[in-house]
This record gives sequence, C-alpha cells and structure tokens, in this order.
Amino acid sequence: MNIAIIMAAGAGKRMRSDTPKQFLLLRGKPVIVHTLEKFQNCSGIDKIIVVCAKGYIDQCKELAEQYNITKCCAVIPGGAERYDSSRNGIAAAEKVSGGCGEDTLVLIHDAARPFVSEEIINENVRAAKLYGACETAVAMNDTVVLGNDGFSEKTVPRDNLYRVQTPQSFRLDVIADAFRSFDPERDGPVTDDATLVLRRGGRVALVQGSALNIKITTPDDLGFFET
Repeated sequence: MNIAIIMAAGAGKRMRSDTPKQFLLLRGKPVIVHTLEKFQNCSGIDKIIVVCAKGYIDQCKELAEQYNITKCCAVIPGGAERYDSSRNGIAAAEKVSGGCGEDTLVLIHDAARPFVSEEIINENVRAAKLYGACETAVAMNDTVVLGNDGFSEKTVPRDNLYRVQTPQSFRLDVIADAFRSFDPERDGPVTDDATLVLRRGGRVALVQGSALNIKITTPDDLGFFET
C-alpha cells in the first residue's frame, strides 16, 4: 500500500493572510485541492491522509467530498510543530495499513506544493521501495554565498548542494522507527522528515525534483500562478 500524507497544518505567516495559504484560492480552487487531485489521479497512490489544524478538519472533509477525492481515508489534527504533525500522520498510516510497515510506503508532501508532477510521485514510490527512504531535490544552479550581518562574506561551492522539496518518501517501518527514537528536547527540532533517518545513520536517496514544484509561500507566488 502506498499512502500520501498531505501536510496542511501550517499557518503560513509569510502569506500575510488570516486564512492558511493551503486554503486560499488558486485558479478557482483551494491550493490544497490542486495538491490532493495530483495524488488522487496518480495510479501509484492507494490512500491519502490529510493532516491539518483542528479548526480545518471539517473543511478538509468537505473539500474531499466536493472534489471527489475518494482516496482520502482520514483527516487528522496536526501538532504544535511540523514534526508533531508528521508523527501524527505516520501513526494514522500505521492504522490504515494495519501495521504492515515493511510493505507500506508513505509519501509526505506539503499541501502548499500543488504543482508536483505524477513523474515525481512515481519516482518517489520507486526510490522509497528500493532504498527505504528518499527525498525530492533539485541541484543548486545559482551562486551561493555565506552572509554575515547583511553582507556577503564568501562564496560557497555549490557542487553537491541541493534544494529539498517534497514528497519525502519512506518505507513505513523506517520512518516510524525514526520517529520513535526521536526526542526533540534531546535531539533538537527538525524541519523535515528525512533528517531523522539520516541522524540514525540511514541512507536517503535523492529523487529529481522540478523548478515548478514550488511551495506557495507569499502572495507573489499565488499571483504568479494566477496569470
């Protein structure tokens, strides 16, 4: 079983909107609906779990019904931090899969990345099945500098540097074990899920991402894709 966990619990403060960015309209539909439709229409995905803020659970369920997202099997509350929301999503995936961790893949994806392609999703499935863990990334093409107090200090070699996107995908038992051993007070916070696998000495394969697979973050992002 391949389960997409759609992360929709963020507040999106940089959007400067009272409504979280994943529920703002893009081309006539909420951003999250565009994202859900990508996984709904991908034959490699069997189930979808949405993780959102408690106040948006009913709205997510209504959107799933309205737009015929039939693979959506659960809408659950997120947590105080991103890793809390991921942990909740993984626990829900364990329930949905009946504990078949070695035979289940989870693809953890940002609701605010509505332009993920079917090719990227399928390649995540392939790589996670083969290696146990993978993350979507694109190589750095721009010059990278180290800044200090508002000034450029030095140029950083960009060889082997990547910008990480989502999905980040795992065999369920691999990521569940990583979360079980993770203690934020002891280990410090993390901003993505693959880091937990790396910290345990695991390997994370890189899947080729896309410049179009952006995370909608600011009003300019929405405006660009409305044109």
